[in-house]
Amino acid sequence: MISPGVLLNGRYRVIRPIGGGGFGKIFEVDDGGITKVLKVLSKERFHNPVIQNKAIALFRREAEVLSRLVHPGIPRVDPDGYFTCSVQNSYHQLHCLVMEKIVGSNLQDWLQARASQPITTELAISWLNQLAEILQLLHQRQYFHRDIKPSNIMLKPDGQLVLIDFGAVREVTTSYLQKQQGDETGTVIISAGYTPSEQAEGHAVPQSDFFALGRSFVYLLTGKSPLEFAKNPETGELVWRDQATLVSPHLADLIDRLMAPFPGQRPQNSQEILQYLAQIPKNSPTGLREFLQRISSISSPTPRRTTPRERLPHSRIFQFVLSALALLVSTPFLWTSPPAIADNFNSTGWENYEKKRFYSAEFYYRLALIFDSKRPEYQYNLGLVYEDQTKFDQARAAYEIAAQKDFDKAYNNLARLDILDKKYTQAVSLLQKSLSLVEDKETKYTILKNLGWAQMQLGHYQEALTNLQEAINLFHNKAPAFCLKAEVLQRQGNQQASVSDWKNCMKYGDPQNPDERLFMNLAPPNLK
Repeated sequence: MISPGVLLNGRYRVIRPIGGGGFGKIFEVDDGGITKVLKVLSKERFHNPVIQNKAIALFRREAEVLSRLVHPGIPRVDPDGYFTCSVQNSYHQLHCLVMEKIVGSNLQDWLQARASQPITTELAISWLNQLAEILQLLHQRQYFHRDIKPSNIMLKPDGQLVLIDFGAVREVTTSYLQKQQGDETGTVIISAGYTPSEQAEGHAVPQSDFFALGRSFVYLLTGKSPLEFAKNPETGELVWRDQATLVSPHLADLIDRLMAPFPGQRPQNSQEILQYLAQIPKNSPTGLREFLQRISSISSPTPRRTTPRERLPHSRIFQFVLSALALLVSTPFLWTSPPAIADNFNSTGWENYEKKRFYSAEFYYRLALIFDSKRPEYQYNLGLVYEDQTKFDQARAAYEIAAQKDFDKAYNNLARLDILDKKYTQAVSLLQKSLSLVEDKETKYTILKNLGWAQMQLGHYQEALTNLQEAINLFHNKAPAFCLKAEVLQRQGNQQASVSDWKNCMKYGDPQNPDERLFMNLAPPNLK
């Protein structure tokens, strides 16, 4: 049995289990100071020897494929990342695969965290470009994935998509093609709603990946599973476009082509997809009709779970809509400048946020994003609203979108959530990246303070002291860095040196501020 602290293959120290499913379990491991992911195939889960051997073959194939592919959108696996081993109190040999740890959320969890709010056409085009490039590399190497779906696509904080779970990957060999021509079925991998009919019948082809890709974007652009839509009885096509009225018709046409019932009706290679995406015209400024449609969707009951006390009566929602329209028409010259309209809504949102009117603030921030979805500040502000309401999953989703555009404050707030979740290594990585982006002094202080905080929790005391002192050098009258520095010195056994920092911690700290109160509570009783 694998448990935390176990050393595998003389190299990988198990940190903790992080999931399971498929053929086995998944662990976080330490490889010489680098956190990686360990997938373990447990043969005892398969009582049938034929199925067991097939599972082992698929597991080995995943290792072989990943070790040959180098792309930011594919998890890295070292050539020696696959190995077998035995552990104490186990009679079974374990098949193990160590790979790069992908920091981020899968797209299914990501969309659910933002209350299934559909993505924009602009973001869909960007993501389709990324995934088509990944599939281009995969197909050029004569492989196809066979299990593309939102839960198998990871979104990193920097906006990079990563295709994961290559356990179902298939190599396009001569023998495979001969079997296809001879109508012999291969291994059947099915994910309901995303798998095309030819794959369900055991005849998957590279174009099967395009079908699953199209179905994935139906989910992302509507917030609904493909299984929730009917099919045209004459053509077999999915009837989904009436649920995505604000999606570019050009993009919707491409998605319909990706999901065509027969492989020959789909794009024949990824280059066709990339060329089509490049020809999609840029969206024109949002018109009044589209604006009112989006207002309607915002003012309708949202799909996220809320308590009855959180829901506003329809009369109150109507007042919000009228206020928004009044704000819009009061500045007639802004109609030629959607970014200026967005900025107006954002300012109104901030005014409401400062007055703790969180529902109103969220409403206006979302309006701002309708008129200018490119401004990361609006997503960041939306994250602040969610975080202040302790809706941490939604806050994280908003911060991740802002971080995709290298908004330094978003990286910092993501890292802070990671620290609170005890994901210290992940927090350090985000904060170190944000340091290279930061411009203003106040934000740099906060980043350095949080970096010192995470490093302290990891036991990297000297690095923590260096960053906390740099923060103190920026502001001599802010408590958090003093508090954390004092705690680091105390953990090092240097109580005498910590006294002056504890005094500054108590001198400048504000007990009404939750974070500062948390740090002040670390002080020894005689200094409080």
